Amino acid sequence: MNGNIALKDFKNYYTPFLLFGIALLLTLHANAQDQKVTHFSNWNTLNIQKKLNDQWFINSEFNVRRTNFQSDWQQFIIRPIIHYKFEKNADIAIGYSFIKNYAFASFSSPINAIENNIFQQLTFKHQLTVFSLKHRLRLEERFIANTVQNELGSYETQGTNYKNRFRYRFQISIPVSHKKASHPIFLIVYDEAFFNLENQLRPQKLEQNWIFVGLSFRANNHINVRTGYHDIYVMKENLQINNQIWETTLTYQL
Repeated sequence: MNGNIALKDFKNYYTPFLLFGIALLLTLHANAQDQKVTHFSNWNTLNIQKKLNDQWFINSEFNVRRTNFQSDWQQFIIRPIIHYKFEKNADIAIGYSFIKNYAFASFSSPINAIENNIFQQLTFKHQLTVFSLKHRLRLEERFIANTVQNELGSYETQGTNYKNRFRYRFQISIPVSHKKASHPIFLIVYDEAFFNLENQLRPQKLEQNWIFVGLSFRANNHINVRTGYHDIYVMKENLQINNQIWETTLTYQL
């Protein structure tokens, strides 16, 4: 798709995505009668990237996530990914996530538990006249520690539960600095929906919705920093969990 796209073409191609986002917000408000709990978190990510050649590149994410105003661990994640760039603005990837979930509240896991998942994803973007659009579709095969209560009333893990999950992220990137700025700054806005597939390939329900608004700053040819406000809703039976987060990601390109 050409970078210079007419407004009418934008409407034709992207109105469905805007409607999709609106529908997600309406879905969240429709469940307002459910009990709601809120916690406040700080998430920090180090993302290291390495280009192998014009088509292949790899990256590894290290996510440190703390909550309850930094007093408790929420998650620790290691996520290596290998990408194949089959077009200028599109790539497919396969990756692995090691996720340690911590017990930090009555609505979290009752004990610390591990999830391992394998995922496949497709990412593509469109450079328009003023801003760019990016889409990420990810299918996860999740192996989640099965938490059970024993005879003494305490919790332990026994085996794993298998689930599938589909994630779709729609992101807008808008330059806010001068075109010729040596350290360009971008406004980043995205919405990501998580659909629980259970052990099938058909969505069963909307599980989470993530909204992020922040700034991305390229410090030099190797370092990019993105920081901003991240609002997450997790939908459980008769319960909505709202996680309000300040999130910072540092990407280092080798």
